[in-house]
Amino acid sequence: MTTKVRKINSSQSPRRETSQQGDPCRGTQGISRRGFLLDMGFFAAAAALVSATGFLGGRGWSETAQAATTDVVHDTFNGLLAFVVPGSDEYSVAQGISTIEPGGVEANVTDIFIETLDQSTPFLPNFSATVAAILNDLALSVNPTAGGAFLSPFSRLSFSEKVVVFQIMDGTDPLKLLAGLLPAFAAFLSYSEAGVFDPRTRSLTGQPVGWTISAYQGVSDGRDEFHGYFENRQSVQ
Repeated sequence: MTTKVRKINSSQSPRRETSQQGDPCRGTQGISRRGFLLDMGFFAAAAALVSATGFLGGRGWSETAQAATTDVVHDTFNGLLAFVVPGSDEYSVAQGISTIEPGGVEANVTDIFIETLDQSTPFLPNFSATVAAILNDLALSVNPTAGGAFLSPFSRLSFSEKVVVFQIMDGTDPLKLLAGLLPAFAAFLSYSEAGVFDPRTRSLTGQPVGWTISAYQGVSDGRDEFHGYFENRQSVQ
């Protein structure tokens, strides 16, 4: 079995089903165990934000979330996916950390990511817009003059500046859980089959990006590497 190493183009060293339509791990009835855990994680993160009296409103994030357009939210999550799983897309190139292979943005999971956040927190409508508002506001505090063509201030940051945003979140009690969940879920989705899963046929419409960048060969009843005895041994003493 071979191990594939991804080549990073930079002088720096970087490095659920959301709904039945988006999660190949969820059956036609109910939710998967992983989907349940992800739902509960984001539910808890949102609850922590709400329980901190005036935390969202005091920073203007509630108002910013309400005013956010779909394009800005989508742009923000593209910047997040590029941060967690860099690829050859424009967001990765702009942040200064990219690869010659596809990454999170090209995995076609941005809408699934957004939908997951919104569906996991029914008591906080449009939670994805709130998350985008938090990331963008903190981005402006890290570098208010970051240039670029992206609508999202977070997406205009360099890779190292995005790191600082998450350091701030990790050091802020109401944001700590969210800071841990967002990168983990971005990576989970990027390496999953969700972006090419057709819920109507319950089959894949193409090769998932995660299979490509991990050199996964697909489902198999066996691998040559596991046939026979190790080093031709015929018995174990």
